[in-house]
Amino acid sequence: MKKTFLTIILGIVLSSAANAQLKEAAQLATLSPTILVIQSDMENYKKSHYMLSTITYMGSYMILDSKWKAALLTILVGATKELVYDSMLGKGEPLWVDMKWNTLGTAQGLTFTFSLSF
Repeated sequence: MKKTFLTIILGIVLSSAANAQLKEAAQLATLSPTILVIQSDMENYKKSHYMLSTITYMGSYMILDSKWKAALLTILVGATKELVYDSMLGKGEPLWVDMKWNTLGTAQGLTFTFSLSF
């Protein structure tokens, strides 16, 4: 009887640990596009917009603890960079393509944080 009881408890503990590991693996898989972008040529600056937006979103989410506020803040940071740094200060050229990559990075961060609730 003790052996059966111990086997059942051990099975429950091990299955919950396996489920937690599977959940973590699935969550990290949602970040795989960011990893692929980083590993490919980083000389393409558009990809740095994607990566930095994902990182900005994650940092904002940890501080604000709100998915939508973090997404809005990340988009605003990207737009401010394009308008102030590129346009007003003349340090670069403001491009809509850069905002597309910023939005994709934000969407990647949102995908990750939504995966945390499953």
